[in-house]
Amino acid sequence: MNHLLVHETRCYKPFCLHSGKNINITCETILSLILSPKVVPGRMRPLLSRYEALFDLAPVGYIILNANYIILDVNPFCARLLGPDPKLIIGQVFRRFVSDESWPVFSAGLIANTPLSENKEFELTLKTVDGTLLSAQANVLSLVNPDEYIISILDMTYRRQTDDRMQGLTQKLRDLSAHIEAGMEQEKKRIAREIHDGLGSALSALKMELSLLRRRLEPGNSDPEIEKQIRSMSALVEGTVDLVRKLATELRPEVLDELGLIATLRWYTRDFGERAGFTSGFTVYPKDFKLDPALSTAIFRIFQEIMNNVAKHSAAGRVTVFLRKQQHQFLMRVRDDGIGIHEEELNHKRSFGIIGMQERVKLLKGQMKITGIKGKGTTVLLEIPIQTNS
Repeated sequence: MNHLLVHETRCYKPFCLHSGKNINITCETILSLILSPKVVPGRMRPLLSRYEALFDLAPVGYIILNANYIILDVNPFCARLLGPDPKLIIGQVFRRFVSDESWPVFSAGLIANTPLSENKEFELTLKTVDGTLLSAQANVLSLVNPDEYIISILDMTYRRQTDDRMQGLTQKLRDLSAHIEAGMEQEKKRIAREIHDGLGSALSALKMELSLLRRRLEPGNSDPEIEKQIRSMSALVEGTVDLVRKLATELRPEVLDELGLIATLRWYTRDFGERAGFTSGFTVYPKDFKLDPALSTAIFRIFQEIMNNVAKHSAAGRVTVFLRKQQHQFLMRVRDDGIGIHEEELNHKRSFGIIGMQERVKLLKGQMKITGIKGKGTTVLLEIPIQTNS
């Protein structure tokens, strides 16, 4: 396929012929070919008509420029895009229709675009005849003459507006999620306090009453069955107290409010490891530091989910935790020696635990990376920006 270059009055149009040579035809030649059926080859007229249809009916804009960026021709779609009348566009310098911000990049790329086969793509902001700004994607292709260019223009304004609306809606959903999350944390804190102070205190009092009742029974004269029942009740109450304490801790550890994030993570790592059956290591640098209470809560919830995933899926024997605070960043790395997470598990649409962590991290404007090596374990790296005074 070779390019035929047509020279009309201020009009240069490329089209393709099944020919072995590049052909340059002047306006007079074209007219004589069209007006003289004896001269026009049998296949020339349909090809010219096909080219005109492609150029004029294309659902994208086409602009043809010369080396001085003068607009030589535009198709109807481009004319509708940039102005109401092609006469207001043809003959103008293309610079007039490109924003000040977009022109340097575009012109530099246009000069560098000499090979015919190279297709340069640009993101531009265009200006219409009446000054309206349009977001556009422009593709530039050199013609047979390296000083002439055809540019396709795709209007991206609606797509950009849609993207902006989607980003706005996404941000609103995240703000709503953060608001709900904050409300849930306050509710968890309230319930945990009521469980600890109310139910926990009542159970402790019941345990003391059972102990006093047992002491009041006369030695040697008490019914062995009654003593057995009292011991059973005491054991049951003690187990319930432990369960209540565990529930209150899972809802909201008191140590998080009293001693801060670092002490909470250190305690939780050791306690969870003992219950889940793995050993643990904990390193923090600097030795101790404090973060904003809301940030501390969010990081603790992410850490809880990481540890739950380790217990459920990794079959790990050891977990190491490393924490570091820099001037404007908090870093946390959790590494286990388990089976290693697979890529499919990371991207699975029902991996709600991972999805939840990712959303929490996005709310904090941070980054999370999860990597796994088969048979060698999984590493979770968390980076969260923090305020200087945190």
